[in-house]
Amino acid sequence: MHKALAALLSAALVASHAASLTAADASGAWVQLTPAGTFAGRDGRGPYDAGDKSDMEQIVARTRQLAGSTDLVVDYDHQSVFAAVPGVGGTAKAAGWIKELQVRAAGIFGRVEWTEAAAAAIKAGEYRYLSPVFLHTKAGRVIAIRMAGLTNTPNLDLVAVAASALLPNNNPTGENMDKILSALGLAKGTNEDGVVAAINAYLTSSTAIAKAAGLTETAKQEDILAAVNSIVSDRTKFAQAAGLAATAKSDEIVTAVQSAIAGKVDVTKFVPIAAVTELQTRLNTLESTVGNDKAEEAVNSAMKAGKLIPALKDWGLNLFKADPTKFQEFVGSAPVLTSPQLLTPKKDGEAAELTEAQLAVCSAMGITAEDFKKTLKAEAKA
Repeated sequence: MHKALAALLSAALVASHAASLTAADASGAWVQLTPAGTFAGRDGRGPYDAGDKSDMEQIVARTRQLAGSTDLVVDYDHQSVFAAVPGVGGTAKAAGWIKELQVRAAGIFGRVEWTEAAAAAIKAGEYRYLSPVFLHTKAGRVIAIRMAGLTNTPNLDLVAVAASALLPNNNPTGENMDKILSALGLAKGTNEDGVVAAINAYLTSSTAIAKAAGLTETAKQEDILAAVNSIVSDRTKFAQAAGLAATAKSDEIVTAVQSAIAGKVDVTKFVPIAAVTELQTRLNTLESTVGNDKAEEAVNSAMKAGKLIPALKDWGLNLFKADPTKFQEFVGSAPVLTSPQLLTPKKDGEAAELTEAQLAVCSAMGITAEDFKKTLKAEAKA
């Protein structure tokens, strides 16, 4: 895919806007590659549009993605283009390499590191201008910077001829274009808009893959490839560990791992949830039974000791179940009542006045004398 894109970009080269170089630039300097906004070539081609700062940042990002791990080349007289044209020739030697790209108010700039030969040629005045080459849409919108060339005739007819030989009227045709379309998975006869759409789709998918792999949008090709290979390797290991083929789907891997975990539980350390629930229910039932037995025993003992009248048995049971300590405190402070004290003679079916001991019981239990009388009366009838 990258080779196809390189071929496409080479076929769509357009030279424009020349930067004048001085002897001081020979040691390596920042040079302008495109102006900001709308501009045109001196030969009448254009207009082209690099947009505003945000647009130029996108151009730089696409350029870095397309270049991958390679630097952008600066050749002599665009021989990288001529070398691709039968009968023209050209050695396409590098004059320098663009190491960095930067967006400024005036446009996109690149930091060039020159070869010794190119630096000497610039110092000697043999070459004076830098002519950038970029990919653009049919409407003139700049997509990405491809390269640049040392030249003495910026925006040259030579470059226009080279570009026209591969891309006449900005619409590639012939065998070269068929190869490009095939590499991009497009049908023969696809126009420039279709080609540009395919390139943008590639750039978008590349960015998406970088993000999915935990990398930045501007990650280089080798970084993306390394991250994806690592993920695929890990996935393969998981599949094999689960006893599946390396090509198993993610859902199959997850299911297999879950099944393996479920089948290898150490029964000496873990028990099923249902068993724990049943055990808890039984413990609660046993605890309740034991509590009832203890309450019954405590209340009966209090009644035998004359600390609690039979009519208050249910009250005593409830108190013991709710708070055994309070029940014991009551029993400990309650006076011992004798049978005559508990059952005083009645007059005309009414309970007699309470004795001091009975009043003490009322006070200890928090009930009124009248309620206690009613209780005695009910017991007498029984």
